Amino acid sequence: MKIITIDFETYYDKEFSLSKITTEEYIRDPRFEVVGVGVKVNGEDAQWFSGTHEDTRDFLLSYDWADAVAVAHNAMFDAAILSWIFGIQPHMWCDTLSLARAIDGLHVSSSLKACAERHNLGAKGDEVINALGKRRGDFSEEDLIRYGAYCRNDCDLTWDLLNVYLPKVSSLELSVINLTIKMFSEPVLELDLPLLEQHLEEVRERKYELLQACEADPETLNSNPKFAELLRSLGVEPPMKISPTTGKETYALAKNDEGLKELLEHEDERVQAVVAARLGTKSTLEETRTERFIGIAKRGSLPVPLSYYAAHTGRWGGCLVADTEVVVYDLIQGKVTKRIVDVLPDDLVWDGVEFVPHEGVQFSGYQEVIHWDEVTGTEDHVVFTDAGEISLREAMQGAHRIQIARSPTQDDVDAARRFTGIDQGQD
Repeated sequence: MKIITIDFETYYDKEFSLSKITTEEYIRDPRFEVVGVGVKVNGEDAQWFSGTHEDTRDFLLSYDWADAVAVAHNAMFDAAILSWIFGIQPHMWCDTLSLARAIDGLHVSSSLKACAERHNLGAKGDEVINALGKRRGDFSEEDLIRYGAYCRNDCDLTWDLLNVYLPKVSSLELSVINLTIKMFSEPVLELDLPLLEQHLEEVRERKYELLQACEADPETLNSNPKFAELLRSLGVEPPMKISPTTGKETYALAKNDEGLKELLEHEDERVQAVVAARLGTKSTLEETRTERFIGIAKRGSLPVPLSYYAAHTGRWGGCLVADTEVVVYDLIQGKVTKRIVDVLPDDLVWDGVEFVPHEGVQFSGYQEVIHWDEVTGTEDHVVFTDAGEISLREAMQGAHRIQIARSPTQDDVDAARRFTGIDQGQD
């Protein structure tokens, strides 16, 4: 059985990219376009092709995918394109990104660039930077030649990386990786669009009724004291903060106050509704969740986005609440706190011990969350407790207290600067 390494290069711009929307939304968007594709069969020279959609499909169909193992770095992306855009589904998938997580560990970056450097396989290019905002037709012949060389090099690095990892992994784990990729790229779950639309209408009607019942008039919504009293009438103590100007305790009811935004996920629908109205948001959590599924239903079947070996225990990836705040080391700003959805690829994330690289943040579907000891997350989210590292569900069931991780010191910040190659004394 042949091994076919594949790498797609696609159109992206500042607003239309995987940093803004999910992989599913990106590939199924009308703006999506394949600029070119690199293909490498076993150890042969990698081939580059760039053409119309029809010509690209003909090029890809010239390979025998039914009797091949397809390989890519971050295979979920390339597999979805091959399946959803070109209707091609290989016999099996292997993902060098997944292998990197399992074999090299989660304390180091698993990007193709980092893996290639770590295993002395060569350097990854940066020609993709010059492709920002350029459709296939915008490339000159020379541009496409350079882009093709960049893509072929990525295929070579992925092939070499596969040969580094394969002797270290069992056939069973390869099967699990294949299943993980295919659950996303070959979805079989169909969403009930009429039922979702009916549910959305009911949720919105319910929100209106809740706002009316709470007497949440504009004056109440816009007044800190009156809104605080409204929250108390609903059984919620208003969030507080220390004013940076007066140094005194005051209500944390501004749009950017995390204490207020957290109430958007309160278990009481009435609280969600009045906070959504206060923030001027269009949707409560349930509305947003339903709208997301409606969007997917209109585009196709429901992909299952799981990350293989997403934790040191080897489990599949869970998720964090989108507004969860994390401490990061930003190359420009230094140590700052960001919402997890705003974390940049080059940021180092504070894990309670040190600043570490990460593999990006992407939407992985909505799940129900639970709240225990001032932590909100999915049931399988791993937390530090007095009983060690366990799931949030286990912590709640066993009444184990959440341990607060220490804050980064200046020494930790200096270590992050050295990791990123920034001299300690540099501004």
